[in-house]
Amino acid sequence: MFTKITKEGFSDTYKQFEAQNYATVISESDKYITMFDGEAIVPKFEFLKAVANARLFGFEAYKKAINFIALNYPNSPEGKQAEGMMQSVIPLLEKKSFVDESTSTNFKVIYSFIDVTDNEIDEFIKILNENIKDIKYYDLTSSKDKYNTNTTFVVVHGIKSFQGAQGFNDILKDYKKNIDKDHFAISSDNYEVIQIHKNLEAYLESQ
Repeated sequence: MFTKITKEGFSDTYKQFEAQNYATVISESDKYITMFDGEAIVPKFEFLKAVANARLFGFEAYKKAINFIALNYPNSPEGKQAEGMMQSVIPLLEKKSFVDESTSTNFKVIYSFIDVTDNEIDEFIKILNENIKDIKYYDLTSSKDKYNTNTTFVVVHGIKSFQGAQGFNDILKDYKKNIDKDHFAISSDNYEVIQIHKNLEAYLESQ
């Protein structure tokens, strides 16, 4: 049975996860895992911590964390779920080769920010959104995605060709304000690969 304190602790930590504050999620989860040692909510914190580790450090960290849950909490619902994932989900995620982008129909434009404040990134997104709302021949949206501990991506979604994604700054020149920042193009499939395996350098070298 969960107490009010454990429920509030989990709820607050999950809100940090939704805000992509993954390092905070890891440290807060560790705190509550120690504080509530032996209670039924601990495996739930372990799972949340596992996913936060995956978002920051990639597949190997995720695999290690899921295996830890399976071995250390075998009688809990989370332990049983983790055991099943080790058999089915983890082998599927293991694949880290890139797909041939000539067959893809969904591409993203990625602007990479390294060691930049959230305020600077949010200001960039504001300018970006002012531009893309007037581009009528694409249904474009943007997002802010954490890549690792010091890198954040601003992502433009909804482009249908690699050439369109590569030349996105040229498209912007026809609208309000050109965004003078380097970007790279990537298919949705390969974006999933680099987020799972944190192998951006390998992808860029393959282009």
